[in-house]
Amino acid sequence: MVTHDSGAQDFPDRRNNRFAAAIFRTDHKTIGLRYLWLALFSVFVGVTASLIMRLEVVWPVAHLSLFSHFGPVPDRYAVLTLLHGSLMVFMVLTTAPQAGFATYLLPSQIGARDVAFPKLSALAFWATAFSFLGMVAAFFLTPAAGITVWMASVAVFCAAGLLVAVNLGVTVIDLRAKGMTLPRLPITVWAWCVNAILGMLIFSSLLAVCVCLLADRFLGTQIFGSWAFPAQLSTYSQADTFIPEWQRLFWFFTQAQVYVAMIPCFGLVTHVLATLARRPVWMYRPVVLAICGFGVLGFCIWGEHLFVNGLNPSASLTFSRLAAALGFPAIIFVVSWFGTLWGGQARATTSMLFTLGFISLFLSGGLSGLILARHDLQSTSARGDFVAGHFHLVMGVAAAFAMLAGLFFWFPKMFGRPLDERLGKLHFWLTFAGVYCVFMPMHWMGLIAYTSVTSQDPAMTLATESFLGTFVTVAILFTTAAQTFFVANFVRSLRRSAQPAEPNPWRATTLEWACQSPVAQEGLVSRETVVYRGAYEFGAEDCGGVAAADFFPQHVPLDVAGITAPHRESRVNGESAPPSSQPAGAG
Repeated sequence: MVTHDSGAQDFPDRRNNRFAAAIFRTDHKTIGLRYLWLALFSVFVGVTASLIMRLEVVWPVAHLSLFSHFGPVPDRYAVLTLLHGSLMVFMVLTTAPQAGFATYLLPSQIGARDVAFPKLSALAFWATAFSFLGMVAAFFLTPAAGITVWMASVAVFCAAGLLVAVNLGVTVIDLRAKGMTLPRLPITVWAWCVNAILGMLIFSSLLAVCVCLLADRFLGTQIFGSWAFPAQLSTYSQADTFIPEWQRLFWFFTQAQVYVAMIPCFGLVTHVLATLARRPVWMYRPVVLAICGFGVLGFCIWGEHLFVNGLNPSASLTFSRLAAALGFPAIIFVVSWFGTLWGGQARATTSMLFTLGFISLFLSGGLSGLILARHDLQSTSARGDFVAGHFHLVMGVAAAFAMLAGLFFWFPKMFGRPLDERLGKLHFWLTFAGVYCVFMPMHWMGLIAYTSVTSQDPAMTLATESFLGTFVTVAILFTTAAQTFFVANFVRSLRRSAQPAEPNPWRATTLEWACQSPVAQEGLVSRETVVYRGAYEFGAEDCGGVAAADFFPQHVPLDVAGITAPHRESRVNGESAPPSSQPAGAG
């Protein structure tokens, strides 16, 4: 173990200036925590915007002085929708699982001291924070100025996302510890690496679009035509609303963005599930291929939503087949999750509950996705209730459950103290019930026009929609109120009211638990660290009858772990066993 304080070493002339040290720290643990704090703050702002949106729906005649300069209700609602969607998609679903968890954990999980480019990591964070301020500030400006500020903020965010993607990709490729071969990587590292490659492709595309739009605005280039920033934002010609170049570039990013948000969540859930179930990841290599499949197919189906844009019919068929092929990697994940649980010794911790909740939401949202594939449901998206319920259930709430599972799992590593399990379980059950009460009725509201009873009785349809709308509003308030238990739990642990956590409370095998906790300024794994086995080695059946722990850390030599024959890894990861039962340098 060696001590490393990157903030002091990188800027020795600011050692006595705490404020400057806080600003210029570059170690991956500090930057990762800052990303998570930013995402957590964005959640509260985004949820507040969604509550105000719900108020606009159930009480459209309300006069809110804060929004009076936006004009009539539809304009205020559109601005709130833009603010809510921007913060949740960019600052939460993209920032937290990739930039936050990956920046904090990925170097430690592969045995690296830091990310490949620490200063670029710090620059990317401050650019992301600046982008957050711009998106929120755009909400308080007039529409003409606000859309320009928002567009510039998105461009800054894309540039920061590119820096994060390049940094993480190079870190995985070049900085792995000795013996950390690809089959020995944790599933989380695979997910973050594939996601980094996908992010480099799509964020560069959206960055180019934003630059072109700003050039149209300030330089009059008209790359996308005169519609990009007209004098009156509400006036568009029929031809301007269907420009193929703009729509293709938009969906090139947007369709793949779903998988940028979800691929890290698949990795987090699979890793937590295997560790807490005390079982190796079932079908490890097919799961890795499924992650790669999500990355490749998610990048290639950008034309799925352009069937009304004059594409060649053969192209539309190709995109639809590629989209349908996404079911294969999804099935692999589901089978692997259940196979990992089968015969395992699962611990009913809060992290495990949120993991199982993610699986439940993913399956429910997948079924509604099959319904959306029907061609005769095009009119369902007129109000968007069904689409909104499906989208939030899969990409929003399911991803939030995955991030909460990861937060409860790695909180002792980050802060040295665990979150309270009783408060955590209460928070889970209230939230789990609440989100189903919110989004399942939204599915019903989207399909209500197709029922044989209400379609023949408009009065019954109106009464049913009014009842469901009120029910959803009450459920939203209930679910939002349930988050106070998480806040109380979080604050209680940060105020050091909780007992210090054990060094490895979950008996995990990966390298991040080889360091002391918390890890703000901790002894890192040394450069001489050697990895001897895969990431998910559980069970004592290979110990030759010797009483031992039920897990084998990756960095512990075989003789220290009490393993007499190194055949376990060949069974788990499909590798050939090493020629000797004791690796060179062990003992």
